[in-house]
Amino acid sequence: MPPTHRRLASALLAFALLASPAAVLLAERGAASAVRSRRTVAVTVDDLPFVAYGLPLEAVRKLSRELVASLAARKVPAVAFVNEDRLFVRGEVDERIALLTEWLDAGMELGNHTFGHVGFTATPLPKMKDAVVQGEVVTRGLLARRGKTLRWFRHPFTQTGPTKEAKDAFETFLAERGYTVAPFSIEHEDWVFASADAKLAAERDEAGRTRLLEAYLENFEARVAFYEERSRALFGREIPQIHLAHANALNARAMPYLLERLERRGYAFVTLDEALADPAWKSPDGYVGKWGPSWLHRFAAARGEDVRALFRAEPEAPTWVAQLDEARRAAAPAAP
Repeated sequence: MPPTHRRLASALLAFALLASPAAVLLAERGAASAVRSRRTVAVTVDDLPFVAYGLPLEAVRKLSRELVASLAARKVPAVAFVNEDRLFVRGEVDERIALLTEWLDAGMELGNHTFGHVGFTATPLPKMKDAVVQGEVVTRGLLARRGKTLRWFRHPFTQTGPTKEAKDAFETFLAERGYTVAPFSIEHEDWVFASADAKLAAERDEAGRTRLLEAYLENFEARVAFYEERSRALFGREIPQIHLAHANALNARAMPYLLERLERRGYAFVTLDEALADPAWKSPDGYVGKWGPSWLHRFAAARGEDVRALFRAEPEAPTWVAQLDEARRAAAPAAP
């Protein structure tokens, strides 16, 4: 705890020793608030314009606006990452680009998530570079019209490279094009819950969707607590967190509750720049491999910890949710 927070907490508790039971409770709450006030989080959203699961444009437009409105209502300075291939749907290109402009109109920033959402694990380095260049054309233009520069990049599936050589070469390429890689610390399998939610929505099972939302929020709380503990274990304090979410129907519905729960845990919303200004985020990334773990796990890998063990320790989606996800994917038609 910073010295100013310690002094405030001590003063409140000292006052409580001479006060009534009600004052004691007030002092304890004030001390807890002083502890929580150090928490900050940057919010990032992947897969714009939307992960639609077969929804028509009219439904996507409504859900996208709900997601943006939830973030804007709390003045969350989110960075949202675009897959430009999702813009090029015949007869819908202008409307889909308009969805991106609504994020900018709400004061948020856009980043590059590649053309095609290609994972580095299975994609050769030259094709990864091509996906970056193809994936920046529209986004760069939208930002330029507002006097802004495209500067953030996030790897699809957060796969940063199957070998150290490929990873280093790609990061050099990104830097040469003016990109900064956007890391994350908090992720909570929202794609699994969103897939399950899409199946229940298709079946018009509203009771099931209500149950799923409750499970989703519980899993989110457990994940946030897990990464808070990992931060303390690594740095002896809680560093600014970076949350990774996806633009999907579940988050359009759940985002107000997710943000509310973060606020209840004492988080203030900051920009990605502000979060990354903490020196902890300059720690070495010791992970090379096919997965896309939290940067807290990557920092732990640089210290010799077993990333697979950390993966296994993360709170998982309930079995029934995972089974719904599997059933939806098994029944889904192959992507064109």
